[in-house]
Amino acid sequence: MSLKDDLSRILGSDAVVDADDILRSYSRDQSFEQPGKPDAVAFARTVEQVQEVVRYANKTKTPLVPYSSGLNLHGACIPKAGGIILNLSRMNRFIAIDDKNWFAIVEPGVTLDQLQDGLAAKGLRAMLPFGVPAKRSALTSVVERDPSLASASFEYGNDLLMDTEIVLPTGELFRTGLWSAGGRPGSHMGPVRSMIYRFWTGAQGTFGILTKACIKVETLPVVMELHAFGFNSFADAVAPLRELQRREIGLECFLLSSFNLAALLSRDWSIPESYPAARQDSSHFKTLRSELPPWVLFINLAGAPELPEEKIAYEREALGEVAKKHSLSSFNLNGHREVLMEEILRPWRILKKFCYKGSVHDLSFKAPLARLPEFQRLILQVADTHDYPVDDIGGYILPIERGRAVHCEFDFHCDNNDAVEREHIHLVWQEASQKLIEAGAFFDRPYGAWSQMMYRHSGQYAQKLQDLKKELDPNNIMNPGKLCF
Repeated sequence: MSLKDDLSRILGSDAVVDADDILRSYSRDQSFEQPGKPDAVAFARTVEQVQEVVRYANKTKTPLVPYSSGLNLHGACIPKAGGIILNLSRMNRFIAIDDKNWFAIVEPGVTLDQLQDGLAAKGLRAMLPFGVPAKRSALTSVVERDPSLASASFEYGNDLLMDTEIVLPTGELFRTGLWSAGGRPGSHMGPVRSMIYRFWTGAQGTFGILTKACIKVETLPVVMELHAFGFNSFADAVAPLRELQRREIGLECFLLSSFNLAALLSRDWSIPESYPAARQDSSHFKTLRSELPPWVLFINLAGAPELPEEKIAYEREALGEVAKKHSLSSFNLNGHREVLMEEILRPWRILKKFCYKGSVHDLSFKAPLARLPEFQRLILQVADTHDYPVDDIGGYILPIERGRAVHCEFDFHCDNNDAVEREHIHLVWQEASQKLIEAGAFFDRPYGAWSQMMYRHSGQYAQKLQDLKKELDPNNIMNPGKLCF
């Protein structure tokens, strides 16, 4: 019997495909990772089917790669060893939306835009990451630690994952949080029962498959007031950004380079449906980029249903004090306010940046706020050495701890259809990544080549992970070849 026949007995004949053109579409993404073609793509609809496929993969020692939306864009779902792509996109139910206790339980096929729309109908919102595709799995986004726009707020931006349901690499079902005690999910129960889920975050499907997640959500703001300030360099923004964060002013707070802001606002571009995208010229983008300040800081004052005006009033006063102290220049939103306000709740217009050349290769890392100007100079030096135009480097800076740490994304652009240009940008990207890591930047989501660079500096940690991998996944079937495995 063939692999397709075996999987069809578990899932049904309409849930397994092995046509060459389909397999090739799963073999690569827009990243620099080498292609790897699966032997079959299987679609599961229930957790029981997921368990059966995992048990089959163990019995036959067939590599198995969990897949939800395919919009990681960093090579996490490329099957390096062939085998089975287990597509979870048909597991797309809302198990629950609790508007009293503010949580949602979803399966991996529920996308970010579906989650936000479903919550809005009940006066709620998800805390979403900036620049992640709308069709990305909401569960996967949280599990892979995509940082939300409100990441600096412990209450609203961090620790969004509550209870989880996981199919372990042996096929056993494992639950954390209140689920682990047989209770109703939706609340933390201390470190013993709830914190263990962190073992599976950022693991790229190498330790199991999450089939349900309870995600913390919040009420929709009744009032929002967006403020913006322009800066001639990122270094000029460090001191006021630190003070804004330490005084806990605003919910969403982030910096965009002129390149990224111009891409977001360009009237000529639309959000791509797939990645890499089609390359398009835009005169509006070029005009905007020449007119915008090099960096713009956005602060959103958000008022929840209770006393919204009072909350915004005192934050507005505090913001004015910081602006006066640091002589900040307000940035005139010039008719773009509505678009930017929408971006707070549905933050994917920035993906229009893919229209510039078709593919975007980011340097995504965490750093102390005080050291970020140093890291930025390092990136610019590498780009200049390799004749990459520094004005074409997009930037996005997000505070993730009040006044201390930031999430950073600096983008290199290239035409994936131009082999010479792609290899050139690959070289620039690799050298910049290596130099950043050597200088102390922390790549906390080590996809692809970053995993080799990071784990070389963490020998004992990598060894312990390998020991745990052998215990949990003795046949090494779960997404082999990723991380330090």
